[in-house]
Amino acid sequence: MLDIISMVVLLIIFALIGIFGILIIIGGNMYKSEEEQKFEDEEQIKYIKNYMNRKKNK
Repeated sequence: MLDIISMVVLLIIFALIGIFGILIIIGGNMYKSEEEQKFEDEEQIKYIKNYMNRKKNK
């Protein structure tokens, strides 16, 4: 019986840690300026272009 209770408590703790982690990630992305968003978009576009070029060359 104690094993089941401890597993349930452990699962609840892991779920709470996961939820808090997701909230931190979402909160960090909410308050970015337009310049930061444009910079990140440009970096992502560069990465995708480089990835596609490498994929074509193989």
